Amino acid sequence: VAGGIPPKPRKHGAMVQIGYGSVERKSWECGGSLLTERWVLSAAHCAKSYFLGPARWARVGDLDISTSNDDARPQEKRIIERILHPDYKEPAVYNDIALFKLDSNVLLNEWVAPICLHTKEEISVAKATVTGWGRLDFAGDVSVKLQEAEVTLVNGTECRRLYSQDVGSKIPNGINVQSMICAGEREGGKDACSGDSGGPLVIEVPGNCLKVQVGVTSFGKECGLANSPGVYTKVSNYIPWIENI
Repeated sequence: VAGGIPPKPRKHGAMVQIGYGSVERKSWECGGSLLTERWVLSAAHCAKSYFLGPARWARVGDLDISTSNDDARPQEKRIIERILHPDYKEPAVYNDIALFKLDSNVLLNEWVAPICLHTKEEISVAKATVTGWGRLDFAGDVSVKLQEAEVTLVNGTECRRLYSQDVGSKIPNGINVQSMICAGEREGGKDACSGDSGGPLVIEVPGNCLKVQVGVTSFGKECGLANSPGVYTKVSNYIPWIENI
C-alpha cells in the first residue's frame, strides 16, 4: 500500500496473506479476506504465482510478518482448492475474483474475524480503506507490516475516462463499470500496490458489520500516480456466484 499507515492491532481481522512455494520457503505475494472459517476471497490472478505455482498457504491474524512480538495471533492453513470465476480469462483482468478453500477451519477470535460483503450495487459513502502487505511504492520494497490507506471512490464514468488510453490486453474493452470499482486520490499518493492484489477494499457503514467489503484489489497503473485510481473487482456483482459455491 502506497501512502498508508500501520493500522491499530485487531482492526482488520479478516485480512489474509496468500503464500506460494514450499513449506521451507513460503513467499507471501497476495492478499485476501476471510469469508468464513474455511473460505477466503481473493483475486483470480492470485490463484497462481508466475514463478512459484499455485497459491498454497493462507495466513490470518498477523500484522508484522518479521516478528512474533506484535499484538497478533497468526494462524497458517494450507489452501486445498482454488475456484476462479469461470469468466476470468487471462491476460484480461475482467472477473478477477476467486475463492480459496482452507484445509481446516481457522479459529475465530479477537484477532481473526470474517468480513461482511456489500450486496447493493450503489455505495453510499465517499471513502474506502485498502489494506495489504504489498509494496510501499511502485519501485519500493514490500512491507513487513500491514498497511492501510483511505482512498476516495471514483465514479465509474470518470474511471472509464481516466483509463480510456490504457485499453490493452488487460482491459481490451476498457473499464467495466458493472464489475469494477475505482478508488484513489486525484493528486495520487495513496493507493494499493503490487503485493496487495486480492486484498479487500472496505467501507464503514452503520449497522451490524463495522466493515463491509466492496472490492477486491485487482490492478492499476503503477501505484499512487495522479489521475490513476486503483481498480478493484466489484464484490456486489458477484454475490450470486459466491453464494453458489
